[in-house]
Amino acid sequence: MALVRDSAILDELSESGRRVLAVIKEQSTASISEVARALGVSHEAARKHVFELQRRGWIGTTCAVEEAEPAAPGRPAAKYCLTPSGENLFPKDYASLAVTLIDRFGADALVAITDGLVAKLRAGTSAEASLAQRMAAAREVYIEGDPYTAVEQRGDDFVMIEKNCPFLDVAIERPAICSTTVSALRRFTGRQVVRERRFQDGDGRCEFHVRGDRRARNTRFEIEPPRSDRK
Repeated sequence: MALVRDSAILDELSESGRRVLAVIKEQSTASISEVARALGVSHEAARKHVFELQRRGWIGTTCAVEEAEPAAPGRPAAKYCLTPSGENLFPKDYASLAVTLIDRFGADALVAITDGLVAKLRAGTSAEASLAQRMAAAREVYIEGDPYTAVEQRGDDFVMIEKNCPFLDVAIERPAICSTTVSALRRFTGRQVVRERRFQDGDGRCEFHVRGDRRARNTRFEIEPPRSDRK
C-alpha cells in the first residue's frame, strides 16, 4: 500500500483516513464500496472517511474513468480520485528536478523564469501604473492572493516581505534562483531592488527593498551580489 508522507497537515487525520487516501492513490479512482472492501470496513464507515477527505479538498469526483461500478440499476456509483492538493500529500521531489534544470540550462533557465514573472506582473497592470500600484501587484509575484507576502511603504521606498518561500529547497541549493525575483521586481518597477533579508541567512523571511528614488540602471537579468557587497 502506498504510504502518505509524514506531514503536519495529516497529524489530525485518522489512520483509516490515511488508508483511504492510499487506496485511491493506488487504484487511481475508487468508489465508496471499493474503499470499504479494500479497508475491510462497512460501507457507512468508508463513506464517512471519503466525505471527510472530500470536505478537506483532498479527493473529488471529477475523475476520468472508463467504467463506473453500478450502485443501483441505471445509476453508476461515484468514483473518487485525488485532487492536486491530495496528490501533494504524497512524496514529491520537485526540488531536485528544478536544481537539475538550473544546472543544465544555467542562466537561460533563470532568464526564462524572470521573463515569466515579469509577464505575470504586467498582465494585470497598466503601463501608467504608479510605483504604489505596481508594488500592490507585486505582492502576487509567486501566488495569487498570497497570504504570506506583504508590501510596506517606508517613505518613498517599498519593501516586499516574503514570509513563505514557495521554492525554499531549491533556493537553499541554488541561491541564484532568488535573483529572478530581484531582477523581475527591478524590471517591473523600474527601480533599484536589494534583497536585505534572506531565508538562506536564517532570517526566516526575504525582504526586497525597492528604492523609490533610484531608477534601475539596467533591466537585464543579473545575479544579485553577495550580501556583504551590497550598497
